[in-house]
Amino acid sequence: MPDLAALPLVLASGSPRRRELLARAGVRFEVRVPDVPEERAPGEAPEAFALRVALAKARAVARRVGPAPPRVVLAADTIVALGDDVLGKPRDAHEALSHLRRLAGRRHRVLTAVAVVDSRRLVARHALVESGVTLRAAGVDELAAYVASGEPMDKAGAYAAQGEGRRLISRIEGSETNVIGLPLDESLALLRAAGALPAPPGGAPGARLAALRARIARAAARAGRREEEVTLVGVAKRKGADAVAGAVRGGLGAVGENYLQEAAAKIPDVAAYLAAAGCAAPRWHFVGRLQRNKARRAAALFDVVETVDSPELGAELDRRAAAAGRRLAVLFQVDLCDEPQKGGVAPAALGALIEASGAWAALDPIGLMAIPAAVRDPEASRPAFARLRELLASAPSLPRGPRLRELSMGMSGDFEVAIEEGATIVRVGTALFGERSRTD
Repeated sequence: MPDLAALPLVLASGSPRRRELLARAGVRFEVRVPDVPEERAPGEAPEAFALRVALAKARAVARRVGPAPPRVVLAADTIVALGDDVLGKPRDAHEALSHLRRLAGRRHRVLTAVAVVDSRRLVARHALVESGVTLRAAGVDELAAYVASGEPMDKAGAYAAQGEGRRLISRIEGSETNVIGLPLDESLALLRAAGALPAPPGGAPGARLAALRARIARAAARAGRREEEVTLVGVAKRKGADAVAGAVRGGLGAVGENYLQEAAAKIPDVAAYLAAAGCAAPRWHFVGRLQRNKARRAAALFDVVETVDSPELGAELDRRAAAAGRRLAVLFQVDLCDEPQKGGVAPAALGALIEASGAWAALDPIGLMAIPAAVRDPEASRPAFARLRELLASAPSLPRGPRLRELSMGMSGDFEVAIEEGATIVRVGTALFGERSRTD
């Protein structure tokens, strides 16, 4: 990941969960664990308690690292509140079970106070984020088995939303990363305000999604089409599960991945985030080059494979999908620019590939896909898009069904031109999720 920080960042926490969340967001930092008491004062409100502790942690570490060189210190304190009661980290298995029995079947609050302190002047910025969490009405035996796993022992409220404890959660209202221990959106905003991170290009994912929808609608209108005729696939290469889940919660219905290994790790995490929040899962599109020896994994993970480019690959994917009891939608990738490294069937061989699809029982061919040559001017991609549209119009009917109907073409830099030329699927990554690292 790139080094985003203008000032060096120190994370004042020993929590592996907070380290992982910041790392996934592309933030570089060092760790200094604070030594601050975390005891609630008599009559202290849960909100005031969390904020006091977070500020104390940040200031303690800021004083320790000193003013030179200047650094920004980030600290957080997460508590579980049931009414005015704070359920802290359990001291033993008996208290852990007691916490869980109190929370089972009930809604409680997870509060995280985030504090950011400049080590030069000890100036503090802070935020308090609240999420609502409801645990299932699990029985005593299930709760006791969870306690016996040892996971609850260092967790506020005696459960881990990112671990086995997720199975106990029936609903999360608000930020999932807050429940894990560090509300990312608010934390990154504080770091930007303190000079540790630059402002993100293009705004937050929700704002970028709304802006993309508006651009799609305008491009469709210029072509005399309706916005609903275009499916937006958010390509999430090198983006964390939390960012993807946030986009889906904001209305993104389809997510694309380029690499099988990355997708295999990410898809279950996204599903868990969304299930906890009561949200439906997206349709997953594979948009990278697929080798035959990876067909089994692709068939298990994805709903749509957009890069079938040979009868042999189609046959293997069909066999693997049938063995898994699944039906997959597929698109035929066409090489329009003679770039073998991108994959794709030659236009002259497209008819034979369509004919071969008649033998596939578990695949549903639905259209054509192409990746034109990279260009600076979006208009330079128009001839390739028009060519793919012409190939779709002249393609023969499927041996076992109707004609192909979908055109997957256009990415962040040229999707509006693609829509004007007939695209029904656009694959957008950077314009939705922001810049990726330099190594992507």
